[in-house]
Amino acid sequence: MLLFTRTPNVKMVNKELEYYQSDDEKLIGFVSFDIIDHTYHAMLFDRNSLGRYETVDMRLDHDTIAEARVGLAEMMDGYVRDDDALKRNGKKNDYYTLEVEKSQIHPNFMILKDDRFYSAAKKVIEEVGYHHIDIDGNFTNQMQSINGFDARIWELYLWCYFREEDFEFDTTHDAPDFMLKKYGEEVAVEAVHVKRTQGLDEDMTEIDIKTIFEKLRNEMPVMYGSSLFSKLKHENQKQKYWELSHVKGKPLLFAIADFHADMSMTWSFPAITSILYGVNQMAEIDEDGKTTLVNAFGEKYTKKNKVEISPLFLNDEFKHVSAVLFSPCGTITKFNRMGVQAGYGDSKYTLLQMKICYNHLQNALYPNVFFNVIDESCGETWADGIQIFHNPMAEIPLNPELFPHAGHHFYKDGLLYSDMPQNSIISTMTWNIKNMPVKMRNLSFHTKEAYDHIVKQYNL
Repeated sequence: MLLFTRTPNVKMVNKELEYYQSDDEKLIGFVSFDIIDHTYHAMLFDRNSLGRYETVDMRLDHDTIAEARVGLAEMMDGYVRDDDALKRNGKKNDYYTLEVEKSQIHPNFMILKDDRFYSAAKKVIEEVGYHHIDIDGNFTNQMQSINGFDARIWELYLWCYFREEDFEFDTTHDAPDFMLKKYGEEVAVEAVHVKRTQGLDEDMTEIDIKTIFEKLRNEMPVMYGSSLFSKLKHENQKQKYWELSHVKGKPLLFAIADFHADMSMTWSFPAITSILYGVNQMAEIDEDGKTTLVNAFGEKYTKKNKVEISPLFLNDEFKHVSAVLFSPCGTITKFNRMGVQAGYGDSKYTLLQMKICYNHLQNALYPNVFFNVIDESCGETWADGIQIFHNPMAEIPLNPELFPHAGHHFYKDGLLYSDMPQNSIISTMTWNIKNMPVKMRNLSFHTKEAYDHIVKQYNL
């Protein structure tokens, strides 16, 4: 939980080496190396009345790491909590005490709140809540509601990612959703999502590949485009986002996720490039075995012959938007994996993840596919799956170096260029399995044949 506790500038002068906690998780200690002075520090944290960790003792400038460890152990053994000293103004965020009428509660919120399958996600979101600042004062109410759950989970995910990228948050403005600062540069971010069209009481149905391709050609580009264009037209205090005094002259980023149907975010990624750049790329292999990209350019996208939307980055109105951020991972399942990786959750449940990842091999035609059981050794980050699409016509370009762990996409001379991290996630699915056989819990495989064998062997 130190990700949410530390301020970004701490990592500029200290390299954290070891972490310790008390059995009740109220105390956290760590040993770090001072990059400037070349000495070792021991720091002790306790929770204040807001649920946040803050420094309660420290021993600095040890010559060796062993001395720092001894100092930390002595601090933890001798610490006596002072409740009065840890009182802070304000009320601790509590996302799980119900505030809305029963008929207005989103069923996925109740799953998050009560289902043991998602106990790890519940714990992580509880910890995030202690540090996340509710600017509007209605975050908890909306997170519980039918109309707000998806949007608020997406915002919490973005908050975690931006924190991981070492941004500082300016929370003095109610719009846009995030004002970020790093290295003296500022970025404004507004969260957007494709709203749910599938009924909450509808069972999830398996979608065939033919239907997916049809939706990607027409339906999904318009869904993304409508949501983004509506946000472009939105006004706060009778001003567009880029006209606000604290946004003017700074890059403006729209961050979008797809929640229109169960599992839709696992396949809707390609429609983003279609609606932003008007490009549909297909890979072909020539007689020499060389892979080439064939571009098909779309001028307009139509949904059921009613709505027509031109590619957004080719629209002069969109010059005010520097880039669009997308991720297929901003769901409670992501929080569940991150929680299990942090040691939370019910030991009776095992998470098995499939990742479809970018393939960096020359002439690669297919992505890499990996399967692995989630545990504390996985090393998953909040950045996994983050993609940023840069607007070639933007009045104020976005500096990609501010987001070093994201995939970046650039359009020039009719071609789309991508700079992708190793094993950047394109799509992911996670199975939550109760009482998984012990001998399966160390599985890690990345071929369909191996997966089919496991499914058959254990009748999954």
